[in-house]
Amino acid sequence: MRLTKTLLASLILAPSLAYSSVTIDVPSGIQLLTVNGKDAGYSNFGFDSKDNIVLDNGVNQLVFRISKIVMETGSDKTKFKSQPLVATFDAKDKDISISVPNIKTLQQGMEFNSKPTFELVSDSKALVGVKKDQLGLTFSLTADMAQEVKDYNQTNAVASLSHYSQSNTKTVDIQLDDDVYQSLKRSFKSASYEERKKFLTWAISNLEE
Repeated sequence: MRLTKTLLASLILAPSLAYSSVTIDVPSGIQLLTVNGKDAGYSNFGFDSKDNIVLDNGVNQLVFRISKIVMETGSDKTKFKSQPLVATFDAKDKDISISVPNIKTLQQGMEFNSKPTFELVSDSKALVGVKKDQLGLTFSLTADMAQEVKDYNQTNAVASLSHYSQSNTKTVDIQLDDDVYQSLKRSFKSASYEERKKFLTWAISNLEE
């Protein structure tokens, strides 16, 4: 009997366990540098790659770069590594992929570094609320990316964790204000004519408080 109950509980919990995390699909040519401030085990030469990573639901931060072979001049090829890019986002139970332009030449890579664009995509749509930035470092073989990201996150930069937390707090405050308005609106509509008159008289007399 106990075994039957255990199996039943496992079957009930299985769907929720399967969708209790965020999966990041990392396409070829993208190199993860840090994940939530921790070194992702990247190669300084840029030839490593990961198919996907699984993160907890909630706020996460990825720092990555484009790292691929591109055409330089004529038939010559070279390794292009973009400036590190930052994506900070809040997601729950989603499969997300990193989408970047298809850079084929060194010139395109240089233009990308000047004006980088990328998306985090889920269900064929850009994920809403992603904060994006570029670290703008001169990447070197000795760069300590975990330390660089730690320093970045202590600033007020757009995709820093400190700035993201402040932005979310403001969003919550605005949402609470809207909830109060909607509650008052519902109460006013359900009140009688006399009750509405009394409320309006009181509201106008206390408008400046």
